[in-house]
Amino acid sequence: MAGSRAITVRISEARLRKLMRARKSATQSELINTLLAEEEERLRSHAVLRATARTVRAADIDARLL
Repeated sequence: MAGSRAITVRISEARLRKLMRARKSATQSELINTLLAEEEERLRSHAVLRATARTVRAADIDARLL
């Protein structure tokens, strides 16, 4: 990627390995990419929630789902 930047972070190896096992990631890169993708999805979801806040009427809610 032209113009991309690299960053360096210090994380204890024990903490990293524990998270890799929990997430079933084979490599550190796979773990980091997964975590970043999940955070991006979370941010998109929150943006949609903020954009649609207060647009649902009580009549739109099906009580059977509650």
